[in-house]
Amino acid sequence: MARIVDQRLTNEDRRALAELSNKDRKAFAEVITEYIDPVYLSLDLAGQFMSTREIKLGDVYTKQFKGKYHVQQIVPGQITLGEQITIRNKAISYNLDILSAKAKYNELELAHGGPAYRPETVRSDVRAALNEKLVMRGWNALSNIWSVGNAGALTYSGSSVSNYLDAGGPLTSTALDSAIDHVNYWSPGVRTIIGTEQALAPLSTFGQYRLISGTLSDNYVTLDGRPEGTFQNVSPYAGSQGVENYRGVSNIVRLKQIFDETEYPKRPLLPTDFVLVIGEDIGEFITYGGAQTKEWTDMEPTPPYWNYETWLQFGMMIWNAKGLVKIKVTSTTP
Repeated sequence: MARIVDQRLTNEDRRALAELSNKDRKAFAEVITEYIDPVYLSLDLAGQFMSTREIKLGDVYTKQFKGKYHVQQIVPGQITLGEQITIRNKAISYNLDILSAKAKYNELELAHGGPAYRPETVRSDVRAALNEKLVMRGWNALSNIWSVGNAGALTYSGSSVSNYLDAGGPLTSTALDSAIDHVNYWSPGVRTIIGTEQALAPLSTFGQYRLISGTLSDNYVTLDGRPEGTFQNVSPYAGSQGVENYRGVSNIVRLKQIFDETEYPKRPLLPTDFVLVIGEDIGEFITYGGAQTKEWTDMEPTPPYWNYETWLQFGMMIWNAKGLVKIKVTSTTP
């Protein structure tokens, strides 16, 4: 995916983030959503739940699917049938859309408005807003593939689990276990479990232990081979203290809530009513040609107006919707 380069990060910072992404994706997600900029999501986060790729201008933006040759049963002495060599790939093209973000200020505000009105700050904020919108487009598209209206009709015959599950309240181990098993079967494996901290809050408890003698008993077994007495009664909103591995899935991404600070009380922007379990290689998010920018000063008004705009072409394709499960949950605001 094209990167809208943030000049606040040095090459050393980027190498450290790349290393952290390989070793501890949860910590990586926390860094890019909290340390770099707590207000905006980051394009790097998109790569945690989908394959991403940048298409250069002039490239043919298609996805190819390789076919197979036919296999025949024969008897000794038979002259077998042959197939002429043909191109056996299916190609599907992307539909591209364009997003743009633009700011304009008169030069008096730029000169006397303080740090928030400096051109370098405005450029960074405009690029960050475009980044956020790109990630939200991808996340919202994934979350809208399966709904209560179509899940039953599109579930494969013989499958015991739908691609749309209703936990009937907060997230439960039963719903998450079913989703993980379903995604592991219909895709190469679970790529990520992603949701807001609010939606994933119950995981901090049931992801650590399981009762073995009924709901009224305090007898339990720990998960992932941890010894007894290791249960951590921590807040699910306590940063890195939550569960980091569940049933073999180590890429659990809890999104910190993003708030609209222009309202009082401030309004949360990220949806808290679903959790996505996303498989490997279910689709791809592409950008076409990288981000473009233009910057100019309109001299006709007095004082003149400084303008900055950035825009980007992008597309998205899902070729294995069976490798995605949406779990509807009911979250409680702390």
